[in-house]
Amino acid sequence: MFGKRSAIVTLVGLNLLLLAALILGSYSLPAVYAQGGARPGDFACVTAKAAGQTYEVLYVLDVPAHKLYAFHPTRGHTNQLAATAPRDLARDFNR
Repeated sequence: MFGKRSAIVTLVGLNLLLLAALILGSYSLPAVYAQGGARPGDFACVTAKAAGQTYEVLYVLDVPAHKLYAFHPTRGHTNQLAATAPRDLARDFNR
């Protein structure tokens, strides 16, 4: 049935399979830090459909500065975003 050579080849193949599973299981993606000084909760992002438009707008809330930024797609290139003037939320809400 199985010879000595077949058993060795099977065990070597099984060991290589287990080694690959161990390497893939222990691999983790590197961490990304977009801003060095930012703390968790300093920014919040949300997308929403603009009233009367077919595209969505990316809104970024800067909590410490009390500013709201909006980014929308440009007319010619849908993969590029154009920024609008930020809103000063402290002034808008009279604080």
